[in-house]
Amino acid sequence: MVEAVRRRGTDRPDDRRSADQLFDRELDHLPPEARWREWKNRVEATIFAASEPVGRETLARIVGKNCSIDLLIDDIREELRGRP
Repeated sequence: MVEAVRRRGTDRPDDRRSADQLFDRELDHLPPEARWREWKNRVEATIFAASEPVGRETLARIVGKNCSIDLLIDDIREELRGRP
């Protein structure tokens, strides 16, 4: 049975697609404001859904390569200021 599963896995080339092909980190098709908002939403969702602290390297994998994690976190903090 294990051999059948192993064989099946090698027969399908789309299983080897990289995560970058399936997940658009850069969001180049969006205007800058919408791109920033989407990155901010992704970071916020990741932080609040995690059961333990999330490192910057993990957050960097869900946003564009030129995105500043520090600025995103500052924006999230500012939005949350004043909320209970």
